[in-house]
Amino acid sequence: MNSILWYNAPAADWNSALPIGNGKLGAMIFGGVDSEQVQINEETLWSGYYENSENPEVKEHLPELQKLVFEKKYTKAQALCNKYLVCKGKGSYTTTENGHYGSFQTAGELYIEKKYGNSNNYRRQLDIYNGIASVEFDGCKREYFSSYKYNTIFIKITGDTTGLTIRYQRNDPFAPTDIKSTPDTIEATGSHHDGKGENYAVLIKKADTESGCIIYITAATDYADKTDPLERCKKTLDVAMNADINEVENEHKAYFNKYMGRVKLDLDGDNNDSLPTDERIASPENDRALMELYFQFGRYLLVSSSRGTLPANLQGIWCGDYMAPWNSDYHININIQMNYWPAEITNLSEFAQPFFEYIEKLSVWGKKTAEETYGCKGWVAHTVTNPWGFTTLGEHPSWGAFMCAGAWCCRHLWEHYLFTKDKQFLEKYYPIIKGSAEFFMDFLVKEPETGYLVTCPSNSPENSFIDPETSAAVAMSPGPTMDNSILYDLFSIVSESANILGIDSDFAKRAEEYRDMLPPLQIGKHGQLMEWLYDFDEAEPGHRHVSNLYALHPSDRITYSKTPELFEACNKTLERRLAHGGGHTGWSRAWIINFFARLKNGEKALENVEALIKKSTQTNMFDSHPPFQIDGNFGGTAGIAEMLLQSHEGFVNVLPALPQKWVNGSFDGLVARGGFVVSCEWKNSKVVSCSVLSLYGNDLSIQVDSKQFNMPTQKGITYRII
Repeated sequence: MNSILWYNAPAADWNSALPIGNGKLGAMIFGGVDSEQVQINEETLWSGYYENSENPEVKEHLPELQKLVFEKKYTKAQALCNKYLVCKGKGSYTTTENGHYGSFQTAGELYIEKKYGNSNNYRRQLDIYNGIASVEFDGCKREYFSSYKYNTIFIKITGDTTGLTIRYQRNDPFAPTDIKSTPDTIEATGSHHDGKGENYAVLIKKADTESGCIIYITAATDYADKTDPLERCKKTLDVAMNADINEVENEHKAYFNKYMGRVKLDLDGDNNDSLPTDERIASPENDRALMELYFQFGRYLLVSSSRGTLPANLQGIWCGDYMAPWNSDYHININIQMNYWPAEITNLSEFAQPFFEYIEKLSVWGKKTAEETYGCKGWVAHTVTNPWGFTTLGEHPSWGAFMCAGAWCCRHLWEHYLFTKDKQFLEKYYPIIKGSAEFFMDFLVKEPETGYLVTCPSNSPENSFIDPETSAAVAMSPGPTMDNSILYDLFSIVSESANILGIDSDFAKRAEEYRDMLPPLQIGKHGQLMEWLYDFDEAEPGHRHVSNLYALHPSDRITYSKTPELFEACNKTLERRLAHGGGHTGWSRAWIINFFARLKNGEKALENVEALIKKSTQTNMFDSHPPFQIDGNFGGTAGIAEMLLQSHEGFVNVLPALPQKWVNGSFDGLVARGGFVVSCEWKNSKVVSCSVLSLYGNDLSIQVDSKQFNMPTQKGITYRII
C-alpha cells in the first residue's frame, strides 16, 4: 500500500502538521527539533451548552410569509423572513463572543524541549497504514500514535533524553485552565461557562526508559460520562503505563492494518517516494501513486476521527482553535453527509456508527423544533447543529432555513441498509425515518399556481436567485429542487422500509401519495436541471453548492438508463457551474468529482481530482475550503471510489468512469450495495480479472466491460466473474 507522507523539515504551521487519532483522541504533530509541539484534541471538548433557541414567532408568521412567496413578492418575503424565519438569540454566531452554541476546541499544546544542536538527516513522516507519525534526526527518534484500545497518545522517544522537559499550555480566553505541573506530570482541568458547560481534563505523564522516554497523553470531558474527567484520565493512564510499550504498539498497528488493509488500490503509478509529499502535491497531474495515497489518506482520516461518542465534525477531530471557523461544528446541508460518503463503499462501515447515533440524537432534539417553531409533528433539523441539541433555524434564513437537512441524514441510514441488508438496523432506525416524514407531511403546503406540495418558504442551500420583479438577489422561494429531491427520497425510503419490515402499510401508502404530489425535476432555459420551482436566473452562476443535482448524487433518481434527458441536464448544469468559476472550495470540487463519476465521465472526474489536490489541498494533505475543512478529503476519496465501482442503478458496475491515464491498475476490497466485496484488475483499460465476495448471499447482477452477469450467490463464497 502507498502509505507514507513524508517531509524534510518541521511543520511551518498547523496546516502542515501531521494528524494522528483513534476516533476519540487526536493530535497534530509539528516535528520540531529543539522544541516539539503536539496539539491535542478530545472529540467531546466543546464550549457551549444547551439553551432553548426555538422561535415560536415562526409558526405565527408562517402564513404571512407563505402568502408573499406564493404571490411572487420575493424581495418582500425575504425581508420578512430575515425578521421572523430565524432562531431566537444569536444562534451559531460565536465569532466575537463565547456564546451558548459553542465551538469544538483544542485541548491544548504539549511542548517537548531539549537542545539537540543539529537537525542533520531530518525526516518527518506519517505512516497511514500503521497509524504512526514519526520524526527522526541525528541523535533522536520520536514515534507518535493514538491507541484506540488504551485511549492514550503514546510518544516514544529514543536516543539521548538527558535534560528533556515537557510543558503544556491552554489559553482559552473564556474558560481558564488550571494547570498543575511537576517535571514528569501535568494535570490540566477546567470548566466552560461557569459550570453551565462541560468540565474537562488533560493528563500528561513522562516516564524514563533504558532507551529514552515515553510520554503518555489522555483527555476526557463529562459530556457523556458525568464522572470526574480527571479521575478517568488517571485510571486510563494507570492502565496505559503498566502495559508493555512494544505490545501496545503492535496492537495499535494491528488495529490500523485491519481497517486500512481492507482496500488496496494500484493505479500503476511510478513510485515517487523520493520526493517529499508537499512537492508532489504541487504537481499531481501525472502522479498516479499520489492519487492512491490521497485516496487512502481519506480512509485513514475516517478511521482516525470517527470511532467515539460524536461523529467527525467539519475538521474531523483536529482543531487548533478555541473559536474555530464555522465553530468546527456539524453543517448538515452537505458537509457531515460528505464526511460519510466513503464509509460504506471503501469498507469502513463501522466508522459510520457515530453518525447514525448522532442522527438519533437529532431526531430527539428536532421534535422540540418541529413543535415549538413550526407547530408540526415529527422532527426537523436545519443547516447547523452542535452537541448541545441545536436543531432550529440559523440566524439568517438565506442559509439557516434549510429544513431538509435532517431528512438528508436519513438517506445515510437507508444507504447502510442497502449495503448491509441488515433488517435489525433498519428496524431500529425506522422510527427516525418515519418521524422525519411525519414532519413534512404536516408542513408541506400546496403551491397555488402548480398545485404541487412544496416546502415554503425555503432555500436552495446558501444560494440565491434574481427576483424577476425587483432584480434583487433573494434566497427564499417555494419548493427548491433540493428539497423536492430529498423529500422524494424520504417518502420513497420510508415506504420501502415499511414494506421490507412488514409494518405500517397505511403510512407507507400515505408516504407514496405525498411523494407523488411533489414537483417533478425540470429542465431550464440553459438546458440545466432547474434549481428552483421556477427558472430563475442565478445571482452566482458559479456558486459552490450544486444542490439541484442531489438526485444524481448522492441519490439514484437520475441515471442514464432511467432518465436520459435529466442525465444530460446534469451535464449542462456542471458545465455552466464550472464555466462561471464553480468548484472553488475543496468540498465543492469533491462533490463535482462524484457527479462526473456518476455521469460516467472519467476524464472530467480525474481533471477535478487533480484540481482538488493541486488547488485545495494543504501540504499535510488536509483539504482546504479554505481554511481546513475535512469533508473535501472524504468527498475526494468517495469520488475516486465511485470512478472505479458503482452500484446505485440496481447492479454492480465495474470501472464505470475510468480515465485514460489510469490505463492499467487494480483494486481490491471496494464494497457494492447488496453486500458484495469486489476485486478487479485491468490492463489497457480492459478488465482482465474480477471476483466478488458475497457477504450475505444476495442475488448478484454485475456489469463488466459492458457485459452483464446475473447469478444467485451463497454467503461467504467468492465468485470469479472474469
